[in-house]
Amino acid sequence: MKTNKDNIDTIIFTDLDGTLLDHNTYSFAKAKEMLDFIKTNKIPLVIVSSKTKNEILQLQKSLKIDSTFIFENGAGVYISDDDVHKTLSLGFNIKHIQEAFERYKKTIHMVGFSDLSAKEVAKLTGLDVIKAGKAKDRLFTEPFILKDKNDIYELKDMAEKDGLDIVEGGRFFHLITKGQDKAKALEVVKSYYEEVYKKRFTSIALGDSQNDFSMLGCVDVPILIPHPDGSYMSCDIKNLIRAPKPGPEGWSMALKEYFDNNQNLVEKYA
Repeated sequence: MKTNKDNIDTIIFTDLDGTLLDHNTYSFAKAKEMLDFIKTNKIPLVIVSSKTKNEILQLQKSLKIDSTFIFENGAGVYISDDDVHKTLSLGFNIKHIQEAFERYKKTIHMVGFSDLSAKEVAKLTGLDVIKAGKAKDRLFTEPFILKDKNDIYELKDMAEKDGLDIVEGGRFFHLITKGQDKAKALEVVKSYYEEVYKKRFTSIALGDSQNDFSMLGCVDVPILIPHPDGSYMSCDIKNLIRAPKPGPEGWSMALKEYFDNNQNLVEKYA
């Protein structure tokens, strides 16, 4: 795939688990060709994830990118652009979140990452112990498991009174700041790029789960990745594109089709 980077005014926002990363193996191998294209053409690739800052920094080393990203479901933004490196807080700090979580546990049977050792998190997630330790190192949010999912309604009521909210990710629920979501953090990043580079960027977002919907709903090109069984989350986002396959393979295929169909951005494969 060939392109002139001067003509690319595009930012790609991507979820990780089940999207850029395989749901079971966490591998991005099937997206390598598109990742190489993105890096070669200096297209900003902004990770948007429930993962922690340290987890994403480590993953970026594997991806061989150094880019701005959104972590802990939009609670934090890490700006990495030329000589600028800074963390922006968009939610309550972890002490405030965990104090509320401890109160909720007195009423509802729930287990959070803060209750578990790195070994226990590793067993739940399939991560190795070192990576599981990084997953526990949170600044703004608390992932947790509910014994009875019907308790979510009572829990949401409790959280709302404290200015907090609950979102459901691919594997865990997350206790977060009310009003915090991936979309708001995405808008912060997009505005930053447009202010710095003095031009409008076309925004693409890719995700597979319900906590990606706000992000998909606020971009120019929303792409929904199917679950490993081939099914899609039900949603009514306008102009939604459904990737043909799950995980990094579908991620790559959907982006390739987008760039191939936009002649002003990309020349066809030779």
